[in-house]
Amino acid sequence: MKRDNFPSPVGEVLERVFKKIGIEQKIKELKVLNSWREVAGERIYKHARPFCIKKGTLFVKVDNSGWLTQLTYLKEKIISEFNKREGKEIVKDIYFRLGSIKNKKKFSFIPSKRIKLSKEEEEEIDNKLRNIEDDSLRRVLKRLLEKDIKVKKIRSI
Repeated sequence: MKRDNFPSPVGEVLERVFKKIGIEQKIKELKVLNSWREVAGERIYKHARPFCIKKGTLFVKVDNSGWLTQLTYLKEKIISEFNKREGKEIVKDIYFRLGSIKNKKKFSFIPSKRIKLSKEEEEEIDNKLRNIEDDSLRRVLKRLLEKDIKVKKIRSI
């Protein structure tokens, strides 16, 4: 990590660290998931919910084939609205699939202690953080990355 001046403000250091390990992108993707209702509108929200975003593709469950067809025609408009809000291309494509829609808030309450990470997920997190020398910062970032994976697992339930 490059030092411009010493001591650096914590905000600047965190911003550089977050950018380096990809947290900034994760935060923007989470904003996309949480703003679905606002962007898509109330009528669409009743029939379709996003459940994850990977590499710019937003995955959305739709409760029936009629709405799935309709949303396919609206896809470009929805993508454009998300990207306009963020000021850059966050959503590149939307994949709609049939599934049940549960009425839930932005975050369902499922204690994250019940969700376990696999050995591979733990190793991936450790690899991302291995260059961070500050122990307390590494622990905080590790908890943040673990929580991100757990939230994705909860949303897929």
